[in-house]
Amino acid sequence: MRSVFRVVGCMSLLVFLGAGCITISGTGKKADGGLFASANRGEQWAQRGSIPTTTGTPRSMANTDVRMMVQDPQDPKALYVSTDASGAFYSWDGGAAWWSFGGPLGQGTVELVAVHPREKCTIYGVAGPKIFRTSDCLRSWQSSDFDFAVTAFAIDPSAPATMYAGNARGDILKSVDGGRGWRAVFRVNNPITKILVPSSGDAAAPSVIYVATRSNGLLRSSDGGASWQELRTAFDQFSGALEFRDLVAAPATPGTLFHVSKHGILRSMDRGTTWDALTLITAPGTVDILAFAVNPKKSDELMYATASTFYKTNDGGRVWVSKKLPTAQAASALLVDQVDGNLLWLGARRVKK
Repeated sequence: MRSVFRVVGCMSLLVFLGAGCITISGTGKKADGGLFASANRGEQWAQRGSIPTTTGTPRSMANTDVRMMVQDPQDPKALYVSTDASGAFYSWDGGAAWWSFGGPLGQGTVELVAVHPREKCTIYGVAGPKIFRTSDCLRSWQSSDFDFAVTAFAIDPSAPATMYAGNARGDILKSVDGGRGWRAVFRVNNPITKILVPSSGDAAAPSVIYVATRSNGLLRSSDGGASWQELRTAFDQFSGALEFRDLVAAPATPGTLFHVSKHGILRSMDRGTTWDALTLITAPGTVDILAFAVNPKKSDELMYATASTFYKTNDGGRVWVSKKLPTAQAASALLVDQVDGNLLWLGARRVKK
């Protein structure tokens, strides 16, 4: 029997979110999908995604399938979302109103969006075999075209002119001029699923680049991609750990990583050399974790979501609490606001069968 998750105290939530509350019950309004926000760490959720129109006919992102969500590192009010078939959207008022990117990213599947860490009008979008770049806040676009679908992209926060991309063939690509020119630096025999370049916490320290493959583990480079170390053997003791889902750094604790896979959630505190498994409510391998996030200011505050449930811990995984999602759709993205750790964002998408 499906549990009922009711939102209470709606008025206090509206003070923070400025949107109608969502309840999942026989008589309440059922959330369709798209985006949800919580001002109290997931205790209550409100659906977001209002799209202004000139006709007066209400529109929203409620029927979009969200892929990922990112916040401008310089401006917490600037938020960006990519979707499966509806292009990319942006909000520059903290999520109260959303607008389509338009142009080449106004429709279709957008894999991801990234924001330059120092130039807020410089934004990148990945769609198919192209990386699009705008340097004037979405007014005009340039693109780099490749032979294979681009599946991963990351900007070096210490040297933003340097960026990395990965593709479905397993090529790792590097640009040192802001994405105008690219060269292959390494190839693996597995599709690239994510590239992560965390801030080192020390401007003088070299950036460490992590590359996740679909089913063959992680690679790490400490010299700008000149050489790579395979970290696959570190996962041998964890069944299902090579079936990758996500890789997330803990900004408040440089060197700490979380690797999400079919096994569950693994944590490394030595830049990926050794790993330990977090004890979850569910047994290893029994649920598919579809979204994961860590509070950027508190590395022990973690959260993840599945097709039906939201989980969170405030003590690094010793104690977890769970709640039903505020939607019948599956979770697809989680984001903790970089300024207000109480404010969470949840993306949803229809489960493909």
